[in-house]
Amino acid sequence: MNPTILERAVASARAFVSEFHPEAAAAALAGSIPAGRGTDTSDLDVVIYYADRTANYAETLRYDGWLVESFVYGPEGIEEWFAKEAGLRRPVALDMWATGLPLMGEDAANQLRDAARAILDAGPTPLDPHQGDDLRYGLTAAIDDLRGNTDPGEALAVMADVFVRSGELLLLANNSWLGTGKWLVRRLGSVDRPEATDLVGWARSAERSGDELCRVASSVLESTGGALQEGHVRGRRDAHAKGGS
Repeated sequence: MNPTILERAVASARAFVSEFHPEAAAAALAGSIPAGRGTDTSDLDVVIYYADRTANYAETLRYDGWLVESFVYGPEGIEEWFAKEAGLRRPVALDMWATGLPLMGEDAANQLRDAARAILDAGPTPLDPHQGDDLRYGLTAAIDDLRGNTDPGEALAVMADVFVRSGELLLLANNSWLGTGKWLVRRLGSVDRPEATDLVGWARSAERSGDELCRVASSVLESTGGALQEGHVRGRRDAHAKGGS
């Protein structure tokens, strides 16, 4: 990344916070730019914390030539989001505070960074057996849909479904956090498993064939307990129903 992109981003982000949130206790620049993935088309992800007021919202503005996504929290709001994301195993605010570059209120920003990192370092809540079975069942069904599909438009949608299901099952089975969109690929890139390498390789391939994705997805299933269809029960079944215990 051209270092001037980071320099310009930090200067603009600091000016944005000074103009729109001068009374905030802390602010940090997060997202692709501090991570070294920024480009001239990147937006600015700015997290903002007020210690003395209720706040829990996101706002998109145009400022100094940048599209600025600001995420604003008060004490209750940030606790709510940290707990919610940990429960969903899908960190967003946690990631932003854990990796963000402080813009103001460095002591408060560092405290929030440490709190977020502690949650992230502990890892996501492990899957219980039923959750794992549900994920395997869903991926098995999606692979079958892809193998039997002859419509190019439908196949594209099913391939996306198979990729996401494969990635999420593999991540959770390996005690890794989930990610959405490009963050799914980035999280898979940090998993030291051949199935993860193959999934990322498929995503980056120019061809992205359905047959190859079925092969990779099937290997994910094998590494996490195997395909699952017959006999799987989703939800709660009346114990007196046929087949109940």
